Amino acid sequence: MNDEQHREHLFVTLRQALKSQGYTYAKLGEALDVSELTIKRLFRDKDCKMSRLIEICSVIGMSFSDLVAMQERMQSSAQYLPIEIEKEIAKHPDLFAFLVLLISHISPQKIAEEYRLTDSQLYSYLRELEKLDVLEILENNDIRFSVSLPIRLRFHGPLSDHIKKANKNFISHCISNNNDPEYCFSAGSRLMRPSSIAQLQEQFSQLQKDFDYLATQDQMFFGNEDLQLYKIVYGLGPFPVMQLFPLSNKYKQTTNSTQPHNHVMAKWQ
Repeated sequence: MNDEQHREHLFVTLRQALKSQGYTYAKLGEALDVSELTIKRLFRDKDCKMSRLIEICSVIGMSFSDLVAMQERMQSSAQYLPIEIEKEIAKHPDLFAFLVLLISHISPQKIAEEYRLTDSQLYSYLRELEKLDVLEILENNDIRFSVSLPIRLRFHGPLSDHIKKANKNFISHCISNNNDPEYCFSAGSRLMRPSSIAQLQEQFSQLQKDFDYLATQDQMFFGNEDLQLYKIVYGLGPFPVMQLFPLSNKYKQTTNSTQPHNHVMAKWQ
């Protein structure tokens, strides 16, 4: 990325950070004791002194280094684990679960406490991931990831069965807790044109982008102690109803001798 592109992305990130904090050009100008026109010109030309950038950042409670980190984070995309690592983890469901906990920002110490793991058991989990070059074990069983975060898993890769199970469990959890205002679940099937579905798929795609964007902002402006782990799952496509609702052939028709010949009774066998 050249200097011009870097500056462009930096100002885009700054504008988004200001928007998230409720700052308009007019409000920012008032805070800096300059006119709204000056602020508009600054963002239009994307040209100002470093001291001014630092001053703008301080208005919304962040440092310039925070802004740069936010820019890099918003540009970063989830990376796949090497396929060989996925193959090894797929052999051990508990190791997969342990990895999911770690990448969900749960510390090794918290995992050990919740699952009542001994120091030796905790170290064994960590050591298996270290041997796969996923992480590095530090003092007191702290860790440093050796792979880029966030991690992306292949839906049709070695971990496919584990991923399906995890998402099915989460959907079941959402249905069971649908009366809780923090949860929502909806399902439906309708006869529709493919072109109409294409419109909805675009909206779902935008929803995922909004989810990622808001998460990035929250993680930049708030500490982990102020955040809670959330998950989004959605599915939309042709409904293979006959495949998903097969008949078991246990329902057979029989005739009752006490009834007219043309009266058919049914019973489960």
